[in-house]
Amino acid sequence: MAMMDLRVIEGGADRRPASQPALTRWLETQARVVELWIERLVGEGGDPRTIAVLQQHAAFLRETGEL
Repeated sequence: MAMMDLRVIEGGADRRPASQPALTRWLETQARVVELWIERLVGEGGDPRTIAVLQQHAAFLRETGEL
């Protein structure tokens, strides 16, 4: 497995702390994306274990966004 060159991230990253509203919006967006995948997998008869894990992940994202 190739090593990722982290110098780009370390050197060019914006080091300002994320604002809570921006973080909350990002978490909500991620939860919506996961939920869309869940809907698609359910509609296609996807693996129930994968769907269950994605449901847990979406719930985690939603709960974290509410903190």
